[in-house]
Amino acid sequence: MEFIKTELEDCYILKPKRFGDERGYFESVTKSDLEKIGFKDIYQVSNSIGSKGVLRGLHFQKEPYSQAKLVRCHKGRVLDVVVDIRKDSNTYGKYIAVELSSENGNILYVPRGFAHGYLALEKDSLFEYYVDNEYAPRLEDGIAWDDAEISIPWDEIFKKYGIENPILSDKDKVRHSLSETKEEYLRKPKRFLITGVKGQLGYDIEKELRRRGEDIILAIDKEDMDITDAKQVNEVINYFKPDVIFHCAAYTAVDKAEMNEDDARKVNYVGTRNITEASINVGAKLVYMSTDYIFDGTKEGLYTEYDIPNPKSVYGETKLMGEVEVRKNPKYFITRISWVFGINGNNFIKTMLRLSDTHDTLNVVDDQKGSPTYTVDLAKLLVEMAYTDKYGTYNVTNDGYCSWAEFAKYIMEVNEKNTIINPISTEEYKQISNPNQAERPKNSKLDKTKLVENGFSMLPDWHDAVERYSKELSKVKVLKKQ
Repeated sequence: MEFIKTELEDCYILKPKRFGDERGYFESVTKSDLEKIGFKDIYQVSNSIGSKGVLRGLHFQKEPYSQAKLVRCHKGRVLDVVVDIRKDSNTYGKYIAVELSSENGNILYVPRGFAHGYLALEKDSLFEYYVDNEYAPRLEDGIAWDDAEISIPWDEIFKKYGIENPILSDKDKVRHSLSETKEEYLRKPKRFLITGVKGQLGYDIEKELRRRGEDIILAIDKEDMDITDAKQVNEVINYFKPDVIFHCAAYTAVDKAEMNEDDARKVNYVGTRNITEASINVGAKLVYMSTDYIFDGTKEGLYTEYDIPNPKSVYGETKLMGEVEVRKNPKYFITRISWVFGINGNNFIKTMLRLSDTHDTLNVVDDQKGSPTYTVDLAKLLVEMAYTDKYGTYNVTNDGYCSWAEFAKYIMEVNEKNTIINPISTEEYKQISNPNQAERPKNSKLDKTKLVENGFSMLPDWHDAVERYSKELSKVKVLKKQ
């Protein structure tokens, strides 16, 4: 493989070595070849065919769905055009135009943070893309193909290749200019810090970041940094200087918190205060996970982000105190979540499945309503949120609502368990199980309208999430047995 530098930083032309005879030729591209230039993985392979004169572009996707691309022409010829839109790059705003054809066999590597397009130079030109991130239609964007700021000499190009007028899509006819591009791509990679990485959510946030191609991540737990120690927190955060902090560490033992109020307050309030102050010092965005427990659960209908909190438990009270601290950082995201389940930790689904092995019948509360939430879905949205400046407080759960008993019944159904779920009231459960149980909100139904209003996607329905999680849990069990 030959790597040819272009005039744009980090952008290369790749020339695979061809071995041929009268029968044709053979060539290959290896994973190690691609890793040398920074292309880490293939998420999707796409093809498009264009008639002569078809002009596509200049396209890009917003973070965290920006894509690095490997592009080539398998049939015919195209003129591939890319523009560097990374604001800290020495070649910001500059373009190159590279001819790709089946004859020359060249491959163009287009890094993340570039706008990309191509002009078909021959009839039925077959163009292929290898991309390293998923396609997200709602985050697709583009720059006008004839933007005067970039000054691509299209008239000369059209004349050279015998094209009278380009054939454009309706979208590409009305794209904005480079200066109007709001997305702030940077050549310098972002730095992420995650607290509570051994928990369910912290674990999946790290996985999601790495899946997006991020690799400057400090993922820590209590043995790495005691969040209640202000000096230690400041030392770690000032040294690492993260751009984004996902604060997942928390005291989440709801019933134990009633008996250990000082411990819960120390972690959920003091610890969050320390993280917040350090995040302000380094100018980091702060993503904080709050809870439905900040509400008393007496409202009829759905709770919005604007309803007045009224926690009835130590856990809810201390998490609300954390919210107050987090708002001192102007670049904050507070996400109120509920009924969380993930692979890396204990949760309601694992408990139900474990008990189903030894019980024919289980008593489960039926007068508390909320939304089961899968950490894989939640992590995906939180990472997306962290790339924006749409700061504020959001309710974030999987779509749909149910009671704990309905949740349990569906768990049994999906996992083909015969255990019968017996719906009971909270008061009955307390008498049977734990008279000193912390008070739980009976209504934890959170309104997610604000997510949609700010351009974020709703999380999938909770039934779908339970099905996917159960399959993943089965895989993990099989691997452990092996």
